[in-house]
Amino acid sequence: MERFKDLGRYQKALLIGMALMVLGFTAAFFVTVSRVGFPYMDAIFVPGQEGDATVYSGRLQWWRQARFTVSADKTVVFECGGKTYGPYTAREDPTAVPKDADGAENMTGVELRAGDEIVFRGGVENSPGLGLLLTNEDGTSATFTVTYTTSDGFTRDENGEIVDPTEPYVGAILELMAGPELVRKGHWSLWLVGVLVCVFNGWSMLFADELFRWGLMFTIRNVDKVEPTDLEIAGRYVSWTALAGLALYLFVMALSL
Repeated sequence: MERFKDLGRYQKALLIGMALMVLGFTAAFFVTVSRVGFPYMDAIFVPGQEGDATVYSGRLQWWRQARFTVSADKTVVFECGGKTYGPYTAREDPTAVPKDADGAENMTGVELRAGDEIVFRGGVENSPGLGLLLTNEDGTSATFTVTYTTSDGFTRDENGEIVDPTEPYVGAILELMAGPELVRKGHWSLWLVGVLVCVFNGWSMLFADELFRWGLMFTIRNVDKVEPTDLEIAGRYVSWTALAGLALYLFVMALSL
């Protein structure tokens, strides 16, 4: 306790901040790893039953409540931000497989509709480690879409067409229909390293002079009489701040992965 009282204001603030960071991110981490569900747009949608339907609920961008409802007949409805998308239905159609596409023999022809509108028609291949690979009937890839937001506030696709950024991805809808693999977010090793960085940083602040002299005791005599220069002290503050920033980064990544 005496060592803490002898610290400067910045050191005390940094030490208290790291302690709060460890407590806060540890609580958030254990909440995160306890949630098992369907991964969608960097969020976990936790499944639950409502009658014969399975409902996957989650939050997009930390604040927008969203949910997928998968009925017993594999119809999917997506709700987010007061909007409802669907109902989505799919059927197998061998004629939808692009004939000249690479790996066409491994694809399943699928036609996905939102009501009466065809959302996707083409081949679907389940690739280990990559998930569903989608190829349009004309042979172009539909697995990944490129969108950007223009200065007028609209989101557009690679062709410049205005798109709804909230509309669910085709791949996600098909995964839900097939029965998705449930996962949990959270990276234990990153969280642990973040905690260790905070512990080491706090220890280096509380015992800064002792560590400084210990590093010199094998090279000079009368090390107990040596005093750190202003440059040495400035370097300490830089390293303490950098390590606190590193710990924050590790904690954020531990929650995100």
